[in-house]
Amino acid sequence: MKKIFVTASAAALLFATSCTKQETTVVTDENKDTVAVVTTETSTLSETDTKAAVDKAQADLDAAIKKGDKQAEEAARKALADANLAWNNAKTAMGNAAQDVKEGVDNAVDKTKIAAENAKQDMKAAAKDTKEAINKTTQDAKEATKKATNDAKDAYNNALEKAKAK
Repeated sequence: MKKIFVTASAAALLFATSCTKQETTVVTDENKDTVAVVTTETSTLSETDTKAAVDKAQADLDAAIKKGDKQAEEAARKALADANLAWNNAKTAMGNAAQDVKEGVDNAVDKTKIAAENAKQDMKAAAKDTKEAINKTTQDAKEATKKATNDAKDAYNNALEKAKAK
């Protein structure tokens, strides 16, 4: 069970921190000639990486405010907002991955309990069937022994009667 949990956790963390999405955009002019090909890659970062990006964006914003550069401040505010969004998304993704792992483990535990209960019931039924078979065999053996004893007694008595009659 512990191995399942560790494996599932590792898989979820690997998935949450290594997803990469690549998009290619082809820009054409009126003559349908290709002007540019733009490839963008989006990677899901870990919570630690996104927190570091938030801290850097905050530092950049503070520096822009200190310098009094309004254009840099506006760009830094946008970068900070984007970094905060990425950080919140990473936290949510990690929480969802953890929840998925927990649900998977809980399902595995439930299925194991059900299988154990089914096995227990099957063993009880097999034990009952075995007991009934042993009891029937014992009863049959008793009856066969009683019949054989009576048959032997009757044969002895018949032989004795024949011997007396001579």
